[in-house]
Amino acid sequence: MKYILEQWALILLSALTILLIMLIFDTSWPVAYVYVESTPAGATISDCDNFLWTTPALIPVQHGGLIIEVSHPGRVSVDTVLTPEMSDEPVLISLPYRFSVRISSDPSGASVIMDNNFIGHTPLNVTVDEPGFHNLSLTNGNLIVVEDSITLLANSPDSLHYVLPMLHSSGMIYVPPEAGRSGDILQPYVIARYEVTNSEFCEYLRMLEPAPARDTTNRWGRTDILEEMFPSDYPLPFYIGSSGEWAIQDGLDNLPIAGLTCAAAQGYCSWLTSTDTSGITFRLPTEIEWYTAALAGSDGPWPWGSRHPDGNLLNLSDSSEGLLRRHPSIDDGFSYSAPVGSYPSNNWGLFDMAGNVWEYCRSVHSDSTVAARGGSWLSSMDDCRCDAIMYPDTGLGYPYIGFRVAGSIDSSE
Repeated sequence: MKYILEQWALILLSALTILLIMLIFDTSWPVAYVYVESTPAGATISDCDNFLWTTPALIPVQHGGLIIEVSHPGRVSVDTVLTPEMSDEPVLISLPYRFSVRISSDPSGASVIMDNNFIGHTPLNVTVDEPGFHNLSLTNGNLIVVEDSITLLANSPDSLHYVLPMLHSSGMIYVPPEAGRSGDILQPYVIARYEVTNSEFCEYLRMLEPAPARDTTNRWGRTDILEEMFPSDYPLPFYIGSSGEWAIQDGLDNLPIAGLTCAAAQGYCSWLTSTDTSGITFRLPTEIEWYTAALAGSDGPWPWGSRHPDGNLLNLSDSSEGLLRRHPSIDDGFSYSAPVGSYPSNNWGLFDMAGNVWEYCRSVHSDSTVAARGGSWLSSMDDCRCDAIMYPDTGLGYPYIGFRVAGSIDSSE
């Protein structure tokens, strides 16, 4: 009997020894407690077994560590691993802000791209997890593009509203007062997408002189009207055709009109108004209207932004321009002016806002002062910046100055 008891005692002792060894080496048994804090406090901690704690909390950790997720409303969740070695001092987990941004536009329905990713159409609400700078691009009808950058640095909802230019029924670009960055536009206006061409101006000439007759007292047999509008020695694209009306030399139809006085350009605008039924009063753009349209909502200094000019972006004084050749390393493909629209438009769908021909504008300083903006085929790249300006003699015509049409809209529209 004594022998049997001794045997059972030995078996019991062995079992207890094995159990103790298992407890010592069991990794599921907590071996440390880690004190976890969070910013902000009150965050929820969860592990893979769905145990929950609220910070600050003392978390039991096994030998192999513990994977946890820390979350809080309005913040980005953080995953991390707690190890027994972390029990020596508190563990602080900072939860980044989660930004809620509402983006709207007038008109609505604009496509929105944030940081090169399409996120929807306006109006929309978007959640952004990354603080700092973010690039936005809004597109209205694949023609108008508005670009902006926003900075998210505070945990507060943000609301962004954009007033977008749009294509007017006249084919011009409608610019609402809030569209530009200058803050100086008081009234909405429209502005032509292209510079006025020889072909378009020829229609005006045909109205002024239905049956032109050369005057031998003028240079090269010009008519009195032509001599008054183009008081220069430069060749003109117009001639009296076989039908007895004004015609345009071959290949020059789509070049911008140039060499005319500012008064001739204003006369063309008045004629357009007299023939139009849309309620637009056509005129030259003011300097600030032109400048706003040229920038197209960007920071410039050129209509396309900050990219250095090259021959693919504009027509300027390049290697083939025979008078000044200001930029002999650039080839824009044309020795003189280029057909309108030969280069990419700016973000508002406006062409040749830099280079080709300077464009007459109404000066902001005085009604009697004439300004020209945009540079030309004879200009340096700096003269093609959006902020470049010249003040020509109003009584002369220049082969590098033309114009584009703007207009005021009838308020009853």
